[in-house]
Amino acid sequence: MTSQPNPFAPHWLIRDIVIGSHRSIVGPGGLLFVGDSLVEGFYWNRISSLPVLNAGYSGIWTEALEPRVPLLLKSAEPGIAVLLVGTNDAKKDCTESTLDGVTEYFETIIRHFEAAAVPVIVMTPPPIERAKRLTGFYSADAMASLRGRIVQIAEGRAAAIVDLHTAFGDGEGAAREGLTTDGVHLSAMAYRELHDVLEKTVASMAMRKGQS
Repeated sequence: MTSQPNPFAPHWLIRDIVIGSHRSIVGPGGLLFVGDSLVEGFYWNRISSLPVLNAGYSGIWTEALEPRVPLLLKSAEPGIAVLLVGTNDAKKDCTESTLDGVTEYFETIIRHFEAAAVPVIVMTPPPIERAKRLTGFYSADAMASLRGRIVQIAEGRAAAIVDLHTAFGDGEGAAREGLTTDGVHLSAMAYRELHDVLEKTVASMAMRKGQS
């Protein structure tokens, strides 16, 4: 993917500027939410008691996100992070060999969080909703395979795993009706569900930390 022209580069540059300006408002010790457009569209600025630094980059895939993560960790100094990436790796005609490469980059991202000693909540990409505008551009099978790979990498290494692929699924490999606007991007209802899950997960982590 790196050899292809990147139509998202101008947008990512703008996002870097926006994230930099918000970083000073959030300050160190906040929650860094990093990933693709599903993250960029997250519109809450606080989770539990933590201010949120939204580091979502529309269109980004795992390989392109990987070098940004250590830079974000160094500049933002978060107390906790949430990672949601992989949807743009599961495009139509994606092969298992391609996903092998995606997996390597995802594991490198996890190592960045480990090196920075920042606990990370790993979220799997949600499934695709049937018969909508962008449905045909993505592979349900690749998304399911990537979900399994992400869970396997994150087990025992992430502070928590939130399996959106299962939570948002209809039991037959697709997203429940109404959870996306176009087959991929989340609806307001889905974002409320995502927010509630994160609230509970972060609160549970804070409780465990307080008891230790």
